[in-house]
Formats: sequence, structure tokens, C-alpha cells
Amino acid sequence: MKYTRFIKSSFWIALLACTSNVFTACEDDITISSENNSFGNIEGNFGYVKSAAGAKALTAIAINGDKHGTGHLYFELNKATNKDITVTFKVDESALNTYNQVNGTNYPMYPTDKLSLENEGITTIPAGKRKSSSVELDIQPGGTIGTRYAVAVSATASDGIETSSNNESYIYLVTPQATLPNTEKGRVKTICYIEVNNENILNAGEYTMENSKKPFFDIVNVFAANIRLNEEGKPYVHCNPQVTFVLENADKLIRPLQQKGIKVHLTILGDHTPAGMRSLGDEAAKDFAKELKSYVDIYGFDGISFDDEWSNYEQVGGHPGLVVPSQEQYSRLIYECRQIMPDKQIGVYWCKQENGEPSINYPLGEIEGKDVNDLLDYTVFGNYNLWNELSHIDKTKQCPYAINVTEDNFYPNSVYLSKIKNEWGYFAIYNLKASKVYSSKFNEIGQTLYNDNIIWTEQVYGRTDFTPSRSSAIKDYNYYLGNWKISTAQQYNWTGSKWENKFSKMEFNIRIEENIKNESYYVYGWAPYGKLLEQYPLTMLYTNSDTNPLSIPMPQVLHYSDATDPLMWKMCWATPGRTANSWTVGGKEGEFRAILNSDGSITLKPFPFNDNRNCTAVPYCSNDGGNTWLYTHTIFQEAHPTGLNYELTKQ
Repeated sequence: MKYTRFIKSSFWIALLACTSNVFTACEDDITISSENNSFGNIEGNFGYVKSAAGAKALTAIAINGDKHGTGHLYFELNKATNKDITVTFKVDESALNTYNQVNGTNYPMYPTDKLSLENEGITTIPAGKRKSSSVELDIQPGGTIGTRYAVAVSATASDGIETSSNNESYIYLVTPQATLPNTEKGRVKTICYIEVNNENILNAGEYTMENSKKPFFDIVNVFAANIRLNEEGKPYVHCNPQVTFVLENADKLIRPLQQKGIKVHLTILGDHTPAGMRSLGDEAAKDFAKELKSYVDIYGFDGISFDDEWSNYEQVGGHPGLVVPSQEQYSRLIYECRQIMPDKQIGVYWCKQENGEPSINYPLGEIEGKDVNDLLDYTVFGNYNLWNELSHIDKTKQCPYAINVTEDNFYPNSVYLSKIKNEWGYFAIYNLKASKVYSSKFNEIGQTLYNDNIIWTEQVYGRTDFTPSRSSAIKDYNYYLGNWKISTAQQYNWTGSKWENKFSKMEFNIRIEENIKNESYYVYGWAPYGKLLEQYPLTMLYTNSDTNPLSIPMPQVLHYSDATDPLMWKMCWATPGRTANSWTVGGKEGEFRAILNSDGSITLKPFPFNDNRNCTAVPYCSNDGGNTWLYTHTIFQEAHPTGLNYELTKQ
């Protein structure tokens, strides 16, 4: 099949009239998307304009306040030639006019006096290669805040190389924004790593400080893109579909956080290849730094965070550009990033080696007269719930203690948090989950670090959501109303001659109804005293705690004597006696304390535990105001629940 070549600008409008957009050709032409590198047996030499960082057409670049924006463009040939090819890019308003005409859009051109191309837009494709190096498009502040502009850049090539009719130009969108707010709320900055394979980074923006109204999180890390090697052996950024989703929706995911004053960083992680932070040679480090800059500029990241894990360093031999891994080469990469991104933040996540050897996955040493301490903004020790520090990095740049909030029973260490507040610069949280409620534990952190509570909007975003909904994880007062099934692993049974603890499952249903709104409930149906409790229900307290939301005080008076019923009734912990109707009151005063599980179920445990682990709930009655308990109201030959745990599941 032949490719329709030699398309002149005088015919372009007619050609594009056959299309629904500039990237779909007429029936007799070949469609070449920006992702298609397979040209089969197409004749002739031609090329097309592309954006670096895999950016699709109409990717939006944000301009915040007086900050510049930057695009990165390159030219790619359908096949390599045996000579150098000179490529010249230019800002092309006529290309935008054509696009608007064909697609029915009306994007205004960004002020051209605010646009300039690196090296006057000239670059080269070396002989034997298909791609040019990228050219930076500098976008100075200008235009009207909130207006969506476009910038079209086209290219011409030397030696008769024509430009694909589908890709004669590339168009960025540009939206000027107001200066971003400042989030400073104390000396310590808080970092949140979010696994975007499962979670939405917007959830980090739903937490603010109660008094200062500043965001709780200063930095959100998109975890994670990967470092890989391309077919030429050069390192590049690989993004899985979930990271790609974040990039392609930067306007809806990254910008809203930044507009709250939260910095958004891209984490780079090893990916089971020889490429890694410690194995890049000097030139490879420089190339990769430029690759990272294109991602930072185009998608508007505020910085890069490196995580040197999962690289196969034992396989570096035979790969041009890679060297024997060392912490000094890691510092080289940091240096190269700092050279071309002086105004961006650079962080390092490090941890202990799994084989127990000393940690080496952090940069070390001096490069070109620059100590790595001067090149970095922060480091995070990633063995969660533990403390570790680096002697060569300033304390104000370190997070020596981080917690994993994915775990059900994580607890902030108040001693470590106090140390951070007094001497260190950062605290980190890993993998915020939309399915969990963190209010009380985040308040502990906020109180220690900032002397302030943290307010949660109770809104959450699903992984691909752009609008929030109220969290289904919220277990408020109303959640506990209704019917629940209780299951215990053990039960007491009367055998006809004695009580016996049978290690077999017992199940019964209870009903929870409102007593005092947001304070307490009535509980009906506790076996085997359902009939009595329909008349005199148990009282359960609502504590509004993330971890222990409910409490059934024990013992508790069910009914004080009155004219209708002169008996006083009291539910106590007890153990069976020698006869069917004899029981012994056991343990101290305490409670059945509810522990909230991650799946929404509840476990009731007796506290104090050791005194009451073998007890069950039994009602007693008195006709003298509680001075004398006449007898226990047992139900002969009925099973009584007991055991370590009472598992509750909502019906």
C-alpha cells in the first residue's frame, strides 16, 4: 500500500474536511496515531510531530500565576535515513485555525509573543535514527485567567522529508490560573503516597486543618511510574494504565489538588529491569533527567520522588549506558535532575534490604562539587512504623518515621511524632484508602504535629471518579441501627446434670434501636433472654470512635422497681454454677467493647478481658433495691453464648 505523500498546505483544508479530526485520514490514506510505530511496507520517507511524555493531542498545560509552562516536542520518521535530517519547528497559528474549522472548535491562540521555541525550533535526527531530540516550547505567563487557549506547533524537515497529513502539527491547550495558595501550617511537612492502581489522589485533598484551614497533606505522590530501557537501551518512563489515567486527566486530578496548595509529585520505581537509579551512567542519567522533566512540565508535577526498589542490578552487564550500581550514580541522577529542574522538588524513598544487609537504596556522595544533601528536598524511610535516619542528610529534610494506613490496626507512635515535631522536617503516610475512616488517628497526628485537629469532608472518590460521594466507610450513629447477627465460637449448655462449655458455634440475632440520638441505643434479642429484653432492653453506648465505636456497659440495670414490676433487673457477667439455676457473678465492672473490622463487621470483646473471658451475660433480680439478688433468671436447657469474641454482621 502506498502512502499519499507530498501534501501541500494549499490542499490541507480539503484533506482534513474528510476527517472528524486531524488524526483520522480519508479512506485512501493511512491513519497514523501518535502511538503507532508500525508502518509496514509504506513507501517514501515522511515524519510527524509528537509530544514527549506520551502526551495525547490537546493535552493541557497549566500556567499558575507568574510561572512559565513548558511543552516538549519531537519529530519522528517512518524509517531511518542514512543522513542527518534537520527539523524546524514553528508556532503555527494557521494550523490551529484549520483545526478549529475542521472540528467545529473555537480555541483562541495563546498570545504568540509569550511563546518561544528552544534553539529557534531547530533540532536534528541523526543518521540511522528515527527520532529527533525534543525541543522545549516555553510558555510565558499571559492571557486571561480561566480562559482555555491552544498552541499549535508544526514542523518541516530537510532532504525532501514530508510531514504526515495526520500529524503536521501538535496542539497543546493552555489555561492561565491564579497563583497557587501556600499550605505552610508548621515546620513539618506531611507527605502522602497513593497507590493509583487502586486509589484516587483526589482523596488526599479532602483533609484540612480545623483552625488554619490549610490542607493536611503538603505533598501527594502518585505511586508509581517505572524506569525501563527502550529498544535502544536508553532509560525511559513507563506508565501503566492507571498512572496513564492520572496523566491524561491531569486537569481533573492533579490541578484540583494544586489549587488547594498541595504539591503533586510523580514517583519513579524500578521495574525488574537492569535500569535503576543506581545503574545509570552519566549520559544515561542526563537523558533520563530530561525525560523526567518532560513529564513534570507537560503534566504539571511539582516534583519527582525516587524509589530505588525492584531493579535487577545483577543484569546491568551488556547494556550500553548502564554501569556498576552505586549510590554515587544515584547522586549523579539527582544532580542531573536538579540541573534542569532547579525549581522542582526532588525526594527519595528508601528502606531496609530484604536480605538484612545495610540499606544502600539512597544517594550518597558529592557530584560536581555538589553534596547530595544540597540537591535533595526530602527523604522518606519506608519501613513503616519503624524509625531510621540518614547521617548525611539534614534533619529538616528527612522523614525518619512513616506509617502505612492500609493496615487495619495501625497506630501513630506519639513518641516518634513528637520527635519529628521538635527536630525533623517531614512525616509520611502510605496509601490513603477510600474504604477507611481515619478521623481519630489523623487527629492524633494533627494534634501532635500542628496542635490542630483534622477535618474530613466525609467525601471520597473512586479510582476513576471526578466527582465525590459520601463515604460508605463512615460508621456513624445511624449505621448501627437495625438487625445484626451475632456468632460465637463457644456456648454453655445444660446437660441435665451440669453446665458444659461446648466449643461449637452459636448464632442469634439482635435488634438495635435508637435510645438517645448520637449517644446510645437499645439492644433487643440477646440470647437466651429475648423475651425479657423485649420488655427491658440492654443499653449500648455510641462512642463515635473509629476503632471502638460501641460499648455495652456491664453490669447494667435493666429496670428499676416500680408499681408495675416491683422487681429490679440487672444484667451481669456470670459463670455457671453446680445447678441449672445457679450462677456466679464474675469479673469486674467493665464492658462489651466493639472493635470495628475492615469488612464492616464488628467484634465484641469483654473488657477487662482476663477476668471475663469465660463469662456470659445473665440477668439477676432483686426485690429490695439491689441489696439482695434473689436468684438468676436462667432459662433451663437453653444455650448461653460465651467465648473470646462475639462477631456481629449487619443483616
